[in-house]
Amino acid sequence: MMRKYDVIVVGGGPAGISAAKAAGKTGAKTLLLEKAPTIMANKPCGQATSQETLQTAEVKPEPSIVLHRAYALVYAPNLNYVKIDRIGFLIDKSRLLQYMAAQAAEHGAEIHVREEAQDVKVEDGAVKVKTNRGEYEASILIGADGYNSTVARSLGINEKSEPIPTVQYVMVNCKVKYPDAVRFYLGNKIAPGGYAWIFPHNEKIAEVGIGVRGASSKEYLDAFVKKFSDELGKGQIIDYRGAPVPVGGLISEPIRDRVMLIGDAAGTVIPLTGAGIHSSIAAGLAAGRVAGEAAQEGNTSRGRLSEFYELYKPWIDRIKKSLKVMRALEKMNDDELNLLAEILSDQDILDLANGLD
Repeated sequence: MMRKYDVIVVGGGPAGISAAKAAGKTGAKTLLLEKAPTIMANKPCGQATSQETLQTAEVKPEPSIVLHRAYALVYAPNLNYVKIDRIGFLIDKSRLLQYMAAQAAEHGAEIHVREEAQDVKVEDGAVKVKTNRGEYEASILIGADGYNSTVARSLGINEKSEPIPTVQYVMVNCKVKYPDAVRFYLGNKIAPGGYAWIFPHNEKIAEVGIGVRGASSKEYLDAFVKKFSDELGKGQIIDYRGAPVPVGGLISEPIRDRVMLIGDAAGTVIPLTGAGIHSSIAAGLAAGRVAGEAAQEGNTSRGRLSEFYELYKPWIDRIKKSLKVMRALEKMNDDELNLLAEILSDQDILDLANGLD
């Protein structure tokens, strides 16, 4: 017998878990499906984020989640830098997701790990989800299953946000000079069309990653590691992951009757930085609330679900502004980037990075 839910969420990342939590809060019978065996960070992701991220997630900055507080250094191609004193967090993203999953469960969401959505159909007045373990039916489905979304593919939603290939190492035995700073490196020689980063856990462990356009991310990352051999030369790689990050903005139609796409599946990522933790949590909270309420009202139309756009509007505006800035920076050569770093203040850079005025 097919089990029935008000809302099914596919994908246990920041967007999906937040959606399950918000839907559960409304009283909707909610199921979260995650194909991995564990709720954890399963793709390359620099784990630096703002204090506001945890506030939005309603998570306290406990030591088990926050590795340490950090300021930022943004480097121009000539290696002059702008220091951003505003304190953010370097987090254990897996622990954050598990804490958020506990919140979702407390609000009534059912969570299944090691269960992969294989096919989705909208028929007979419901959404039907086939997995490797069974079949389910829901009034509304939220697809938060990443850039290569099974939900989107199954429903013929072929539009994807423009990706930038990223690669990240976690390295040990490093000699990090600034263990309390997250560092960003711009430049067409270092990372054409993107940037490189060093996010230290401490003096000996660091996340070192890069996103580039039109070239091999791994080749550029290896060159970056070599360039900073005084800090990273004796480091050993203990984690190596790559994935496309959608930086082309929100797709044009993430919502249909009975179906919503959020997170990387919809492009709810800040384009300039590729940062998606905060924006995806916010998207999940908005989508889950709308879906939970709509399912219980019996109105699962695209029009009703489109109320998501009003709740998420501040973030939609930020994504659009950030995309414009990214397009402008893509056209600049290294001399122009060096000049820009000289004339912009730390607050200017912070606002540009976050899609703010």
